[in-house]
Amino acid sequence: MKKIAYFPLLIVLMLLASGATAQKIDNARIPFDFDWRFAENDQSGAEQPAFDDSKWRLLDVPHDFSIEHPFDSANATGPGGGYAHSGIGWYRKHFKTGQQFSGKLVWILFDGVYRNSEVWINGRSLGIRPYGYSSFYYDLTPYVKPAGQDNIIAVKVNTTEQPNSRWYTGSGIYRHVWLMAKNKLHLDQWGVFARTLEAGNDKASVHMSIALSNDSDVEQPCTVITKFIGAGGKEAGMAQTAMKAIRGQSAIEQQISLYKPVLWSVEQPNLYRVQVEVRKAGMVVDQYSLPFGIRTAHFDANRGLLLNGKHVKLKGVNNHHDGGPLGAAVPDATYKRRLQLLKNMGCNALRMSHNPPSPELLAYADSLGFLVIDEIFDEWMDGKTPAGYAPQFATWYQQDVANWIKRDRNHPSVIAWSIGNEVREQYNKENALRITKMLIDASRTYDTTRPFTAACNEIVNVNAFGMGDLLGIVGYNYQEAHYKPDHEKYPNRVIFGTETVMYPYHPGDCNQLHSYEQWLEGQLKDYVAGEFLWTGFDYLGESGIGDVGTGCEFWKKWPTWPWRGADCGVIDMCDFPKPAYWFRKALWNNEPMVHIAVQTDPSARNRELCSFWNWPKVQTHWNHNRKGDTLAVHVYTNVPEVELKLNGRSLGTRKWDLTNEAFLFWEVPYEPGKLEAIGKTAAGKKVTFAVETAGDPAYIKLSPDRKRLKANRQDVCYVGVQLLDARGVPVPFTPGKPGQAGNNITFNVSGAGKLAAVGNGDQQSHTPLKGSTMEVWQGKCLAIVQSTDKKGKITITASSGNLPIATAELEAE
Repeated sequence: MKKIAYFPLLIVLMLLASGATAQKIDNARIPFDFDWRFAENDQSGAEQPAFDDSKWRLLDVPHDFSIEHPFDSANATGPGGGYAHSGIGWYRKHFKTGQQFSGKLVWILFDGVYRNSEVWINGRSLGIRPYGYSSFYYDLTPYVKPAGQDNIIAVKVNTTEQPNSRWYTGSGIYRHVWLMAKNKLHLDQWGVFARTLEAGNDKASVHMSIALSNDSDVEQPCTVITKFIGAGGKEAGMAQTAMKAIRGQSAIEQQISLYKPVLWSVEQPNLYRVQVEVRKAGMVVDQYSLPFGIRTAHFDANRGLLLNGKHVKLKGVNNHHDGGPLGAAVPDATYKRRLQLLKNMGCNALRMSHNPPSPELLAYADSLGFLVIDEIFDEWMDGKTPAGYAPQFATWYQQDVANWIKRDRNHPSVIAWSIGNEVREQYNKENALRITKMLIDASRTYDTTRPFTAACNEIVNVNAFGMGDLLGIVGYNYQEAHYKPDHEKYPNRVIFGTETVMYPYHPGDCNQLHSYEQWLEGQLKDYVAGEFLWTGFDYLGESGIGDVGTGCEFWKKWPTWPWRGADCGVIDMCDFPKPAYWFRKALWNNEPMVHIAVQTDPSARNRELCSFWNWPKVQTHWNHNRKGDTLAVHVYTNVPEVELKLNGRSLGTRKWDLTNEAFLFWEVPYEPGKLEAIGKTAAGKKVTFAVETAGDPAYIKLSPDRKRLKANRQDVCYVGVQLLDARGVPVPFTPGKPGQAGNNITFNVSGAGKLAAVGNGDQQSHTPLKGSTMEVWQGKCLAIVQSTDKKGKITITASSGNLPIATAELEAE
């Protein structure tokens, strides 16, 4: 078994030494995700090479062992952590090197391990890492055994100290791992920094800062060559520096001009490939490539964000890091899928709440045209949770900040750095000013080109303390009522909503949103740079957010168990859009549209009853209990005129104007049949949307989001499940259980794939997410299929009682 695990790595290592591939080295980064051995609970002596791990489970990372256990009200993570499992997990990986590694430097890079990780190589301790969201690396060189001998990496993860977070974290090596081989003359890890100095239609100028290390005992003559490669492989710019690399580190500065550049923007996220080569005696001894977008980004107190000199309104969402049913171990394809869903809604910006994201997520943000507020730390020294980061902050913040900024600073999508979220230092002037300055100073060591911000929910204190004066741009969390007066009082301040409520109508005097006019101010006025909704997707943890009570004292009636997560997204945990999604699509897109959502409880018509963090309880269907009941009907649109019809009868035509109301509202006596909205643009074009009363479930419809997967053991396909009646109308719930759990669906996957997870979007469901059966909720559920290393067909079936079995076929290639 171990020989099989070593074989792919040996092939890669041998290729690294071959003269034929010497010119193709790209950071010598070798995937190190496969064939780890894993065991839960403390394992005495597991860091030692002689430890017997033959009976441990064999798995691939990314891996989250919390999601593999039931949610339980007795779990120490509590409501904040989603009542998830926590504990100790051990990982061990065996590998061998060949002769070609002789004289090379060997590193291991972890993109994310949650939490309190300890790493050993061949029994030698490499270090610990308390913070669970940093990427970090260790030098293995002094401890790697001679060619052909067994090396053992051991990793201990400990999440037993709880609660350590205000949301679900997961447990384990939950992001990618890489092995890197370097010559003694090499580019430093994250040592290449490209930044745009100017960007216009005729010319762009990019400055390169390059950190080069010489770990040999003698000075080494070399040439550092940087090339910008455009579409079709055409070279667009180049610089080279001939030098004698002294022992230790050298800093190289280059400036490259590009003529008629193709700029990066939200609408056209054009990327160059920047290739940095280190050559010695004509041979490439190290090379690093990165996608890079040429753009300028500037914030103005009156005009908001100017991207390449043009105003762009931030239409953003916040997101926690979990992938719903997959937990914290999120496949790359999930990031792309989720960003595409947001893009289709009209979203153009992301705030990484409240920690550095996966590198792959930022890469997709670059390629899809998102603007990113990259954030670190939910707490500083004054902790929010008993076992959180605060005790480690003073010791570790500088290293965590360094890795964060250096890793992410080449992404064109990143437009600002956020150093904290709702930190408790907002209540202490001395600490607020001292630590804000500490963090900004530490960050500016690695990037001075972007502004720094913090998400502030106590803006009155932030103003009084002078903390806002230290920030390049000021983030307001649920402080819309302060936008206008603060703009007048602080005319040079850039204001934007780091967290905003999704519903435009929140009554009361809670020092947040007081009126529709205040909400509209943030939408229409350029001085508010934009907003980030809480949230884009439902998430695990912060259990019950979205169902909390109303008014200014909502926090006194906080729901806990059986809630396991937050219900405040515009998209649910299984990636099914909710009614709020369609409202934002109408608001954030110019494409004409209408959409219907119908009351399921009185919050749909009574704004006093709406949850602070959620949309009113409405659903997109026309199945209700009794004929004659009057129901509130919402119509979300961006066209000036809409007619509503019930079974062909007109219920009237309404005019819509955003300055007067966010959406159209009807009161409709219920009768089964068809409810249709017909919108008309100013030019007379019609757009329609309808919902129909469904009968009993008759069919199961499977909807894979893609037909082809890569046979790489990591690719995934989302297979949506919808119950249909005999006429093909979606069934919104099982009769007798409106909006609740209904038919159980059993899944089977055969061929070149496996079932990775199941879910249904219901945050009160406790059905195992790693099982093979899931109940439908609101007529839907989900299966996630993962590829193996085999090519060929993947067949997924879904069965439920007497309903016909549904089948879908995929292809792994």
